[in-house]
Amino acid sequence: MSAPLGAPLALAYGAGLVLRNAFAPASKRAGVPVLCVGNLTVGGTGKTPAVAWVVETLTRAGRKPAVLMRGYGADEDRLLERLLPGVPVVVDADRVAGAAKAVAGGAKVLVMDDGFQHRRLHRDLDLVLLDATDPFGGGHLLPWGRLREPREALARAGAVLITRADQAAPEALSVLRSEIARLAPKALVAEAAHAPVDAEGLQGLRVFAVCGIGNPGAFRKTLEDSGATVTGMRAFPDHHAYSPQDVETVNAAASGLPVVTTQKDWVKLEAIPAAAGWKVLKIRLEMRVGRQALEEKVLTA
Repeated sequence: MSAPLGAPLALAYGAGLVLRNAFAPASKRAGVPVLCVGNLTVGGTGKTPAVAWVVETLTRAGRKPAVLMRGYGADEDRLLERLLPGVPVVVDADRVAGAAKAVAGGAKVLVMDDGFQHRRLHRDLDLVLLDATDPFGGGHLLPWGRLREPREALARAGAVLITRADQAAPEALSVLRSEIARLAPKALVAEAAHAPVDAEGLQGLRVFAVCGIGNPGAFRKTLEDSGATVTGMRAFPDHHAYSPQDVETVNAAASGLPVVTTQKDWVKLEAIPAAAGWKVLKIRLEMRVGRQALEEKVLTA
């Protein structure tokens, strides 16, 4: 949004945040540890692979986790259910009620997806993700920029994970680390990449990309890093609900080239017959810096 329109709206949004935080009630404990994976910005930081990594870390250590989700759409919860077979995924807009359901079902630790701005449920660890390619969403609050809160809110984080660190220059990472140290001096800082899984079939291939995620540019970059040549791309809004007409439009634009989409999009596309044959780029979180320290932070929380 342009400055003449966005600036006053962002100012009003910021004033609302101050009032909300000032009058927020005391948080409630779930009776078991709660770990939150969240953002400072709207969408696009790679939260789903990070949630999966945290849950897998807990599971390997013998814990019994469940995932709490607010439920913006059916894509992320269905994807997590596939990535984490046997792990309960509880979807409830009321996080306190969702926590109670998960604990009643036998969960011994809860992983809250996208809850850094939530106030009602107490957390034992806030892990905040910053996308190395655009860590502070243009530097402005919504709707002028993509910040949900001022960057100073990072001080609440117990750990910060820089995602897509492989897509940023070393100088940019150094500057970002310095800014994190200023904003959250007590937070542990780690770095990760979004590594493709079984991407050999994309090497040397000319493809048409389609996605409905928060950071479509990062998806394109990952495809290119996998050896594909992206000849065209259609980016839908985040959490887009695909229709058969959408798929037909993409197929027409692809002009016979292979179409590649994300795992998050595929859980909604696979039921549409015209999408049969589309390729799916699978991603896993690959820790580059601070893996052991972050694992210990998660397990001790």
